[in-house]
Amino acid sequence: MRIGIAISRDDPQIGGGLTYIQEILEAINSVLHETKHTFYLIGYEPEKPRHLDNIKLPWLTLHQAELLARPPARDYEYYPDIAAANLDLVCYLQPWMGEILDIPYISTIWDLQHRRQPFFPEVSLFNEFDRREEMYRRSLQRAAYIIAPNDVGKEEIIAFYQVAPERVRSIHHPTPAFALAPKPHPDEEGLFRRLGVNRPFLFYPAQLWPHKNHILLLLMLKDLKERYGQNLQLVLTGSDRRNQPFLIEKIAQLGLEEQVIFGGFVSQPDLVPLYQRATALVFPSLFGPENFPPLEAFALGCPVAAGRIPGAEEQMGDAAILVDPTNHELWSDALISILQDKELRSTLVERGKKRAASFGPIEFARELLRLFDDFALYRRTWPSSEDAVAFE
Repeated sequence: MRIGIAISRDDPQIGGGLTYIQEILEAINSVLHETKHTFYLIGYEPEKPRHLDNIKLPWLTLHQAELLARPPARDYEYYPDIAAANLDLVCYLQPWMGEILDIPYISTIWDLQHRRQPFFPEVSLFNEFDRREEMYRRSLQRAAYIIAPNDVGKEEIIAFYQVAPERVRSIHHPTPAFALAPKPHPDEEGLFRRLGVNRPFLFYPAQLWPHKNHILLLLMLKDLKERYGQNLQLVLTGSDRRNQPFLIEKIAQLGLEEQVIFGGFVSQPDLVPLYQRATALVFPSLFGPENFPPLEAFALGCPVAAGRIPGAEEQMGDAAILVDPTNHELWSDALISILQDKELRSTLVERGKKRAASFGPIEFARELLRLFDDFALYRRTWPSSEDAVAFE
């Protein structure tokens, strides 16, 4: 089959999703010799972005031709590159579906939290709820397959969009390769001086969305100081999503100005020493069913305390302490256990490294190849790019 791998526009501040796309593409590139399928990259840019030069796949741009004289039978005829490539299947690696529905396609869903928790402003304001609903309702029920991050995600897709269960496949998020094979930082001490880290610290890499639940960590810090006499720093990295002024106000109210550090967006190389030297990753996000930072922390030997949300246990198993993400006192107790129980800390690190190593980008790419092979058994029932005749 001729398969198009569709990606959205690049934005480094997307967060873990951009790392995921880059590494999955590199993994697909490395396993091309294991398949007979032919692959193309599909994106909005007129030419392949330079950072993808090492991905040896032809580039198809989603440049749209002027409206045709009459509506064509197939929607992809509006896109000259796509029509000329004669694709048999399109695989969307991100939860974004374009306008092309008349080529069979595989969708990827990371979360459906706009349905599970629709009251959060980031999934409700500025027409975001309706935008997601329109996209998913239009696209999911026509998808050849839908990739969910785990079985909790699969159940949500089936329940919310009435999709046949056999068309939803669970493929776990892969541990990012940069964490599995970390490179030495060029100026580690300089990084910590710039951030202002001068004592043991907790780490939370997450954009400043309300659902990331930073407020719980602020309450936890105050509780750790009052109940346990702990004066830990908290390093928060990630772009502001209109919630930082609120958090700054709360920090002042709680008297935590000397403990909380806003690091802003940091590069991938900077993440490595932050994980490696943190007392723990604290990850109270209220959205799931899977997230990348716990996997990165596992790989880099950082103990993890994470929110007990649907899907968390399936992703992290017994490699993390899972805590009610609405109860800051329980988080204080969990952190004291990590700080004071050396055996527990060692066990968490050992379990985390084992779990992180169990599924990486190469394994994910091979799962995709198996999914493509499954679909090929159906695609062979009408003329494809390999046949001399066309389906009219």
